[in-house]
Amino acid sequence: MDKNQGSLYIVSTPIGNLNDITFRAIEVLNSVDVCAAEDTRVSGVLFKKYGIQTKLVSFHKFSEKGKTDGLINLLKSGKDVALISDAGTPLISDPGGYLVEKAIENGISLVPIPGVTSVISALTVSGFDLENFTFFGFFPRKLKERKKILKTISSSRFPSVLFESGKRLEKLFGYMSEALEAKSRVLVAREITKLHETFYRGTVDNIKEIVLGAEFGNKGEFVIVIEGSEVEESNTPYNESHLLEVLMKKLDRKLALELASEILNKKRNYLYQLKLKD
Repeated sequence: MDKNQGSLYIVSTPIGNLNDITFRAIEVLNSVDVCAAEDTRVSGVLFKKYGIQTKLVSFHKFSEKGKTDGLINLLKSGKDVALISDAGTPLISDPGGYLVEKAIENGISLVPIPGVTSVISALTVSGFDLENFTFFGFFPRKLKERKKILKTISSSRFPSVLFESGKRLEKLFGYMSEALEAKSRVLVAREITKLHETFYRGTVDNIKEIVLGAEFGNKGEFVIVIEGSEVEESNTPYNESHLLEVLMKKLDRKLALELASEILNKKRNYLYQLKLKD
């Protein structure tokens, strides 16, 4: 590393409650020359609370590539730069990856300033086995990507974590009910650390009614944690596939999977995977 170059600090900020920031984060944000923020209006509230005077520059997913060269030049000239997102730890479903990649290419020192992340916060109150887990970010909109993720979740022995916006939450629950085992446990964390923080617990087959029937329904930001499960193996894949194919020709997919699960005494997520292989 060139000692004459500045350092790029990856600084975690609160995900809702502004008190959830480390002393070190405040110290770094005060000491750097420039702070690249996803939304300067959002970060300005945090800076005002703690009296941070450092210059804020906008750095979001639409401007990341266009502004990275300017920040790299600052760093190469000896200036220190901090990167923050609107909430939580940068780069976790937020911009910054391109900047970090270019900083590494230019031999610039990277310094992580750890702090809050909604992924870990939700997992710690899930009650599930946390020996391992998979984080998928925001649930994809494209059918092919959705199928791929649901297939992975259905076969995972460990918890899976998703982000979803309130307006798309009902659709996510629908996809889950079609692809995952009905009795798999689910935790839905809403507005973590904020005024209306709520944790909903249920199963794949009833979590939709629990969440959407609650006081605030689909308002807010959500983290969904799905418990891992074992996938049963089959010795007769041809017969199962044929039965599933016949049922799906006559019935909608959800009902076909339910009936096939009962007839074959196989888990619905196993049958869903079998269908994806066709």
